[in-house]
Amino acid sequence: MIPVIIYDKCQCDPKKCTAKRMLKFGLGKEAKTLGAIPPGSIVLSPFAEKAMSPADLPHARRGLVVMDLTWTNIDEFPRLKKAEERALPYLLASNPINWGRPMELNSAEAVMAALYILGEKEQADSFLGRFNWAPEFMRLNGAMLDDYSKAKDSAEVVAIQNEYIRSVIGGRRLFRIFPCRSGPARSGS
Repeated sequence: MIPVIIYDKCQCDPKKCTAKRMLKFGLGKEAKTLGAIPPGSIVLSPFAEKAMSPADLPHARRGLVVMDLTWTNIDEFPRLKKAEERALPYLLASNPINWGRPMELNSAEAVMAALYILGEKEQADSFLGRFNWAPEFMRLNGAMLDDYSKAKDSAEVVAIQNEYIRSVIGGRRLFRIFPCRSGPARSGS
């Protein structure tokens, strides 16, 4: 089991906050300060140079960290030197606020996807009964998550991601939509 660590900046409506719900249901533990985040853990970051892949499992065993803040405040995203940053590859949101938008996942969607990619499918499945949008998230992204979870490393995840994006947008150039050259698509834009 991967320890899920939640750093909540308390920027969203508490009634809709997936970070608070993850804590309530025991799906993660809170880090009250950035210093409480274990060294060497994985931080899910839309600004990371590398994509999350199964190769990240050793670091994730130290902790999988989600920084809960709103997309409108994404420029306040904390950067940690003692942790490994990883971006999630192309996925579609299923939450009611961002349904169908690529790469605008809420915190619980991000953790669920990361766990699945890391091969911790049983732990990811524990979200299904806790969030009413979670089955839809798997319906929208299940094939992609399955493919990402079979990749050997970040480069292979990015190649798989790019194939999915090409199938969606056709022959248009990828960097016009996703500016990250070698890593995964960035979210929050």
